[in-house]
Amino acid sequence: MDSKEARQKLLEIFGSQIKFNKDFDKYIIKLKEGMAAELIEWCRKCKEDKEIGSVPQKKEFKNLYVFFRKIASDIRVVLIKEQNSDFIEINLSGHKIYDQARLKLGYKKSSYYGS
Repeated sequence: MDSKEARQKLLEIFGSQIKFNKDFDKYIIKLKEGMAAELIEWCRKCKEDKEIGSVPQKKEFKNLYVFFRKIASDIRVVLIKEQNSDFIEINLSGHKIYDQARLKLGYKKSSYYGS
């Protein structure tokens, strides 16, 4: 699935307010057809409240509801929704960026020494 098709399908699911991270296109084309289809289906289930997400631990992000998923061995997705409102962001990236997002939201402590 090419990035334009994937973006279109996700816009149909979430609406025009959804934002894509800058590396979305780079990572979506790395996925095999079946994996891309699974990502779209998972997003649909998140929208239909059939997947379990969580509220971030950091106080400044308590208004959000976040879903995490491992897609391939090196590709991860973070889907962010405002509580009782719309989905606002989908972040498809590698493990390093995924860990940074988890750290920012308070789901992970830094794995670097001295942090």
